[in-house]
Amino acid sequence: MTKRPELFSATVMAVLGVAFCSWALLTLPLQGAAVLVLATLLGWSGWIAFSYTRPVRSRRVIAVYLCAVGFQLIHMAEEYTGGFPHEIVELFDSPRDWPENEFLLVFVFGFGALYFFAGAGALYRIRVANFFLWWYALGAGLLNGIAHFVFPIIAGGYFPGLYTATGHLLMSGLLIYLLVKESRDLKAADQREPALAAASG
Repeated sequence: MTKRPELFSATVMAVLGVAFCSWALLTLPLQGAAVLVLATLLGWSGWIAFSYTRPVRSRRVIAVYLCAVGFQLIHMAEEYTGGFPHEIVELFDSPRDWPENEFLLVFVFGFGALYFFAGAGALYRIRVANFFLWWYALGAGLLNGIAHFVFPIIAGGYFPGLYTATGHLLMSGLLIYLLVKESRDLKAADQREPALAAASG
C-alpha cells in the first residue's frame, strides 16, 4: 500500500496561493489578475493530481522545465520592451495602473528567482518545488501563451508578448507531457515493487 504523503506542503502552498491571488485581485488590472488566479488554481491542481505523491525524479523533466524558464525570461523581455503593463491597462481601460517597476520586481526578478530555486529543489525531490513546475506548465506557459493570442484579437493588432507566445505553448505542452508521463511511470514502478518483493520472498 502506498504511504499517504504529508499534507503540510499542500496546505502551505494553498495558503500562499490564496494570499498571492488576493494581492493580484486587489492591486493589478483585473484582467491580468484573473489570468494569475486561474494559473494558480491550475498549477496547484496539476501538482496535487500528478506530482505531489510522487515528486519528479527524471533529470530530463527538470532540464526541460529549466529551459522553459529560460524561455520565460525571453518572453518577458519582449513584454517589457513592448510596455506590457501599460498596454494591458490601456487595452481593458483599467482604472488601476500597473507600474513598470512592480512588473519587473515581482514577475521578472521575483518569480524568475523562484523558478530557478524550484528547479534546484526538484533535483532533490522537494515536494513544494514541484508546484512551480506545474505553475509554469499550466499557468505561465499554457494559459499565458493562449492569453497572448487573445490580446491581439481584442487590440486589433500586435500586443507585447505575441511573438514569443508560440514558444510558450510548445514548451509548456512538452513539459505537461513529460510531467504526466513521469507520474505514470513512477506510479507503475510503485505498483511493481510489492509484487517483486512478494515474488522474491
